[in-house]
Amino acid sequence: MTKNETKTLLSKIKGYYNSQFFIDEYVIDAWYETMKPYDLEDAIEHIQVYVKENSDVAPKPQTFKRGLLTHEEKMRYRNSKYVVNCNLCKRLMSFQEYEDHYGRCLGIQYLLGITKNKNLDLTREQLESYSPHILNKLIEKYKPKEVEHDFVSE
Repeated sequence: MTKNETKTLLSKIKGYYNSQFFIDEYVIDAWYETMKPYDLEDAIEHIQVYVKENSDVAPKPQTFKRGLLTHEEKMRYRNSKYVVNCNLCKRLMSFQEYEDHYGRCLGIQYLLGITKNKNLDLTREQLESYSPHILNKLIEKYKPKEVEHDFVSE
């Protein structure tokens, strides 16, 4: 996506979230950096999906991009018979990748809930960068004593 295409996308989003969504050069730059790898046409179609799921909350670039495929991802999945959408993070992937991904994503979702309750400053992006070993240590640290399940396979 080019910077001008990013401006077009932001104008479309503003149409849905007029009073909550302000566009200035900083906003344009932030969205451009995040949306560069995606196609404008896909992003515009994705607005409808986002609005249905988040009618009261204007998107942020990191949450809006979930569910979109980069050109490289489209090429990688074009021969996959089944492409699925993770119901937790909205990321698209081949069905073969989903089983491993879902356990990891479930663990990350759990840790995000813990971080909010304990006022810890961890984001999904930070947790996604951690190795399975580190994620399992964090889950082990914060899980209730009666839970006996490894979320992330190593």
